[in-house]
Amino acid sequence: MFKNYLMRFFVAPCALAFGLSACSDDSGTSGQIDSGEEINIPISDKVSSSGDVASVASSSSKTSSASDNAFFNEGWRKDCLDKINEYRATENLPPYTLASEEKQNCADKQSADDLESGKAHGHFRECGEFAQNSGPNFSAASRNATAVAESYLEMMWNEKKLVESGEADLDNQEDFLKIGHYKNMHSSSYTKVACGIALSANGKKGWLNVNFY
Repeated sequence: MFKNYLMRFFVAPCALAFGLSACSDDSGTSGQIDSGEEINIPISDKVSSSGDVASVASSSSKTSSASDNAFFNEGWRKDCLDKINEYRATENLPPYTLASEEKQNCADKQSADDLESGKAHGHFRECGEFAQNSGPNFSAASRNATAVAESYLEMMWNEKKLVESGEADLDNQEDFLKIGHYKNMHSSSYTKVACGIALSANGKKGWLNVNFY
């Protein structure tokens, strides 16, 4: 599942693919470090590379929203939070809570800006977050926001296997490049989460940011 490990520093973008990919950032490091990992899961409804993705405006009001797109199922943000806390409970870690509505709306706009620029963590810290997991450039076909968020969170948490196998150490900062998503989800330094998603104007392509506070 884990492949194409590309070490990139100072918020370099993750490689993007028409599938699921993910990357993580943590401001608690010496400088901003982007894991640069690409995690791909094949999906049947891939987006064409022939330019069918419309430009996303920087204003969240101009992206697809819950009011005009069935992709955004009711309660998806809480589902995102609940899935993170479900994983945390397996390690007896206290649950996170949802960040303020302002932070959630900011995460949506941030996702829209990242989708428009094509750069993972391109707007990191603009919502005041201390760490961020991103799911860039996903296909929204035949799925909803909850399904997308839970797919990414499962992949991110599964980096734990590298810790269990001894291939990575939570206390070794250099291993953040391998297990950054899991480390952010596992952390005891944060207490709140904001999950944000934006879709392209045609609703086919999207971007997920999970911000930690």
